[in-house]
Amino acid sequence: MPDLTAVRTRFAPSPTGTLHLGSLRTALFAWLWARHGQGTFVLRIEDTDSRRYVPASVASIMDGLRWLGLEWDEGPDVGGPYAPYTQSQRGDLYRAHADRLLAAGRAYRCFCSPDRLQALRAAQKQAKAPLRYDGACRALSRDEAQRRQARGEPHTVRLAMPQEGTLTFPDLIRGDIAVAAAALQDPILLKSDGMAVYHLAAVVDDHLMAISHVLRGQEWIATAPYHYQLYAAFGWTPPVMAHLPVILNPHGKGKMSKRRQAPADRAQPVHVHAFRAAGILPDAMFNFLALLGWTPDASQELFSRQELIDRFDIARISPAAAAMPYDKLNWMNGLYLRALSGEAFKAAAAPFLAQAFGGAAADIQARSDLDYVWPEIQTRVKTLAECPSWLTWAFQTAEQMVYAPPDLLIGRQLDAAQSAAVLAAAADLTASAEPFEPERLHALFAAAAQARGLRAGSFFGPVRGALAGTKVSPPLFAMMAALGRAESLQRLRRAQAELAARAA
Repeated sequence: MPDLTAVRTRFAPSPTGTLHLGSLRTALFAWLWARHGQGTFVLRIEDTDSRRYVPASVASIMDGLRWLGLEWDEGPDVGGPYAPYTQSQRGDLYRAHADRLLAAGRAYRCFCSPDRLQALRAAQKQAKAPLRYDGACRALSRDEAQRRQARGEPHTVRLAMPQEGTLTFPDLIRGDIAVAAAALQDPILLKSDGMAVYHLAAVVDDHLMAISHVLRGQEWIATAPYHYQLYAAFGWTPPVMAHLPVILNPHGKGKMSKRRQAPADRAQPVHVHAFRAAGILPDAMFNFLALLGWTPDASQELFSRQELIDRFDIARISPAAAAMPYDKLNWMNGLYLRALSGEAFKAAAAPFLAQAFGGAAADIQARSDLDYVWPEIQTRVKTLAECPSWLTWAFQTAEQMVYAPPDLLIGRQLDAAQSAAVLAAAADLTASAEPFEPERLHALFAAAAQARGLRAGSFFGPVRGALAGTKVSPPLFAMMAALGRAESLQRLRRAQAELAARAA
C-alpha cells in the first residue's frame, strides 16, 4: 500500500507541443509544495493520446523545467521506485486494473460502433440535448458481453457512474464541489485498441506512485467526479486535489491560448521557449510565476527560492483567474537583471547580441571596449532581448551608418548649418581630448557648449546622432569612449559632411 503521509507531487504533461506558461506554473506550484514538505517531485509523461503525440515535446518539456530550475526526483530519465514514468510503457498495468473493475461490476464493455455514437451525438445536437453517452451497453449481461468479446467484437470499457443524486468532492482551493449525477456520463476507460484513456491511467498512476497531492489546472475540474468514482471503485484513498485558476489574456477576456500564432507569440509570449527568447531570466520567471495566483505577503514582491519554498501554501492560492501581467514580469525581470554582477550580465546578454549581429557570444563578452557601456545598458533594459537595440552602433563601422530620420543630426533649436558647426567643433575636441575617457570628454564638451551659448542638449544632440545613428543610446561619452578616438572622428566627420551637403 502506498504511503500517503509523505508529500509527493507530480507534474504530468501530455507531450503534444511546447511547454506553455500555465503548465509551467502548475509544475512550479507542485515543485514548491513538494520542497515545502521535504517530499518528492515526480515527472510523469502522459502520452496515451497517440494521435496528438509530438516526439520532440518530451525533450522540450524537460528543457523548460530545467531552465526554471525544477529538477525532478523521479521521472523517465532519472528512474525511481515506480518506473516506468511514461504511460505508453504501462499499458499492461492499466488493462489489469480495468479487468479488476469489470470483475467487480464497476465497469462494463461497450460495443457501440463509432457510427452509432456519431448518430447519437447528431441526434442530441439536433434536440439541443447534452452530448453524452446514453448507456446503451450498460444493460448487457456479463455473459452476453463475454460472448461478444469472445467473438472479437471491437469494444471499449466504460466506468459505471452513479445515475442519481449528487456527487460531492473536496478541492483544497475551492472547497467542496457538487455535481449532479444526471449531468455526467459513463466515461471510456479503455479504448477499443486496449489503450487506456486519461481517466484510468492518471488515477492508477497517482495511486501506485503514492502521489499525495494533485495540483492541476481548473479545466480539469470536469474530470474530477470520474476520478473520485474510480478511487471509490478501487477502494483507494484519493490524493488531495487542488485545481489552479487559469491565466487569462492580458485584457482579461479568455484563457491564454497555447495556440497563439508566431507574430503575437513574439509580442506577448505564451510558450516557455518564447519567454526565454525574449530574455526573461529564470530566477525572475520563478519569482513572478510563484506570485501568479498565490500571495504570501502583499507588502513584498521579491523572494528568494528558499523563501518561496518556506512560505508556499496551497490553501492560500486564489481560486480567481487573473490576467497575465506582462508589464509586471518585465519590471521584475529588470530588477533581477540589475541585481546581476557585471560579468554575469555580460554573459547573459552576449548570446542575444551574437544572435542579432553575428559572431561568437564569447568574443562579444570579451570585448573590452564595451566595458564602458555595459553598466549603462544593465540599468536600462528590462529584458535581455532589448540589449541589441541599445548597442547597434557598436557593431557598425562609420561607412555603415545611416542617418535617418532627417532631423537625427539636428540639435534642438538649431538648423543644419549650425548643427554641422557643432559637429566640426566636436571633431576638434575628439581629436585632442586627453585622456580619452568619459569624464574628460563630458567636461570638454560641456565647456564647448557653454562657450557657444548653447544648452548641453543642443550641442550633444548632433554628436549623439552622428555616433549612434539613433536618437536613443547609452550615455554619449561612455559610447564615445567605447568607439575610440579614430572611429568617433570618422563618424563625426561623415555626419558633418552630410549636414554640410544638406545646407548647401
